[in-house]
Amino acid sequence: MPRSISEKMWSIHNWIGLYAGVVIAVLSITGVVALFKVEIDEAFNSRLFKVTPEDNYVQITPIIDSLKQVYGAKNLTSISVPKTSEGSWNTSFFVRKSITDFHHWQIFINPYTGKILGTRDINQSLAFFIRSIHVRLYESIFGRQIVGLAGLALLFSTISGFWIYGRYMKTQFFGVIRTKNLRIEMADYHKLIGVATLVFNIIIAITGAWLGLQSYLQPLLMDSRPGTFKVAEKPLSKEEDIRYNVNYQEILAKTKEHFPELIPYSISPSLDGSRTITIRGAVPRTAYERHSFKITFDKKDLKELHRFDIREASMGAKLFYIQESLHFGDFGGFIMKILYSFFGITSGFLSLSGFIIYLKRTERKRSEKPDFVELKPLLLRWTYGILSVTVILGILHVIFGVLVPTMIVTLTLYGSLLFLLIRAIILWIKRKFFYKSLPKHSATRVNS
Repeated sequence: MPRSISEKMWSIHNWIGLYAGVVIAVLSITGVVALFKVEIDEAFNSRLFKVTPEDNYVQITPIIDSLKQVYGAKNLTSISVPKTSEGSWNTSFFVRKSITDFHHWQIFINPYTGKILGTRDINQSLAFFIRSIHVRLYESIFGRQIVGLAGLALLFSTISGFWIYGRYMKTQFFGVIRTKNLRIEMADYHKLIGVATLVFNIIIAITGAWLGLQSYLQPLLMDSRPGTFKVAEKPLSKEEDIRYNVNYQEILAKTKEHFPELIPYSISPSLDGSRTITIRGAVPRTAYERHSFKITFDKKDLKELHRFDIREASMGAKLFYIQESLHFGDFGGFIMKILYSFFGITSGFLSLSGFIIYLKRTERKRSEKPDFVELKPLLLRWTYGILSVTVILGILHVIFGVLVPTMIVTLTLYGSLLFLLIRAIILWIKRKFFYKSLPKHSATRVNS
């Protein structure tokens, strides 16, 4: 390739790695953990999710109706359905008293006895923390967008890395690892793993960028989410709709009759006067995200109003609902998640090895500075620092919920950016006006 293009691609690859590498590494590690979010949550809270099967089920509707009286019927968000004979019902209520006082309660019910197994605020759960740290780096304002930009950075880094690797193929066979020194060894591993995981990292980068920047990209590409259904006229007032009684087990039976392939995940009754009830779930042997298949009934007579089967939808809808599934490996069971975790950790290794290559290449120049730190202590500082921050956020999350640690992260992030911006402006003003006004020999002495 022309040398100028090669140099530009190298520069892009180098600067993306330096400025986005830490974020990509954090997302790589948290992404591997997030793959097993459901399994981790159920393992730590088996008493809430698992029950001993018995011969007969109780009527669940009266129990949910009694919970609606306690937590407020208007606060009901969804009802999670047991997926196996050992699963529990899970009813969710979002209760907001003020902008800072809110709870997302989950109440777990034994389907055989009707006993309340336990209650928790999902905002204080480990599962929510795992999701938040990966999806938005626990930042409340532009966290998702930052993660989306990191996805774009990974995409450009992957493509530019593959582009510049071509020139090395002329002198070195693929897969050869030289052990002359640490920099060369890491460079060979960097190239080998980068090429071997090229397709995977491109998929993760594209889907991650889409999921992070979806709030901006979706309005440009489509009017609404594929499969969105709204009734032409609302037959009830909001208050009447909220109070409308339904039989949830009868609705599940009707779902089985109308959409037999659907595995129900959740039930969502309307609260806006639509007089509808929607069942969301998955269809086996499909690669679409959870809760994306759905069927909607009229609460009054359980007449089917709408069905969204992605297999029969447009190509655009299929692409829309495959993004999250591809990103988290949600389409091939536990074995696929293991495979995803193996490939997923390579993104973090590429970031780490890239830093090592850069630090070793610039070691001689950096060693002349008074604040020079050798490679091993420097990497340990960053590692312990990131782990310490994560643990502290996790502890605050469990104790206080999402609000306190989110505020700390948000204020720290934007406070630091504001400080760096003000510092840069002050330095620019000094160089532009103050140093310029000094005599030449004085300015030289100040700069030195």
